[in-house]
Amino acid sequence: MLDVQKFSYHCHTNFSDGRDSLLSMVRRAKILGWSEIGITDHLIVHKNMLQSPSAELMFARPASYIYHHDFATIRDDFARHCDELHQLSRQEGIKIYAGFEVDFFTYDGWLEELRDFLTHIDYDYLISGNHFLFGADGETLVNMTDLRQVYPDAAQYDELLCAHFQAMADSAVSGLFKFVAHLDYVRRVGADICGAEHYKAQKQAVLAALQKHNIGTEISTKGLRKSGEFYPCDWQLKEIAARQIPVVISDDAHCTEELGDHFDLAEQTLAQYGITRRLHF
Repeated sequence: MLDVQKFSYHCHTNFSDGRDSLLSMVRRAKILGWSEIGITDHLIVHKNMLQSPSAELMFARPASYIYHHDFATIRDDFARHCDELHQLSRQEGIKIYAGFEVDFFTYDGWLEELRDFLTHIDYDYLISGNHFLFGADGETLVNMTDLRQVYPDAAQYDELLCAHFQAMADSAVSGLFKFVAHLDYVRRVGADICGAEHYKAQKQAVLAALQKHNIGTEISTKGLRKSGEFYPCDWQLKEIAARQIPVVISDDAHCTEELGDHFDLAEQTLAQYGITRRLHF
């Protein structure tokens, strides 16, 4: 019988778009017998967020408060959040890592602003997880789920998708991240636009960047909940094994019921593909 990973480093609370409180998530982790958990609420800051072509759609949805246009205005809230995580870790007797899932943007000055922001908060780690598409200059962003509504002309998609994969590779090069999340989350735009076999050269470049810079990735059981398949797809798992990229199992939990979701099946899948190099803090 395979040992099953007993922690998650990719979880969300109601500080961002999770359903449950930090305390609820931590106490559920303790019930599961975990001795550690990483909380990675969203850190999404783009100077043109309010001018996004999909802004009206995005800000009409629940939890739209996760979208920000200025690092300075959120610094104190994020600092307090980190302090709460560390305090609760001591109180509950479980190691809680203070992390954030960062949408990696590429417009001039963004990376410098992020680095400065991070000097003001007591965080433990970051993961890179992009949920937006943007052009080559990084200036205009669109939420992936809104792509077809905002840009009905498919001729615009190629630039957006190429820039997306380049940003993922750039995040690996930056050295800021422990791992890059849900490598093919972009499948959400539709299999006809970016299915498993589309943009293979760009996806290979992301994997090469992970390998070169010794950055990990995840096998995400969120894919099972969304589409019945893991993130990433089969051929990427084969490449991850061949390149010996470190892997962690993630639930991308947004509520207590999702913690540890299908970790047994993920273990079986990693064994099937011969993925033995695991990421563990």
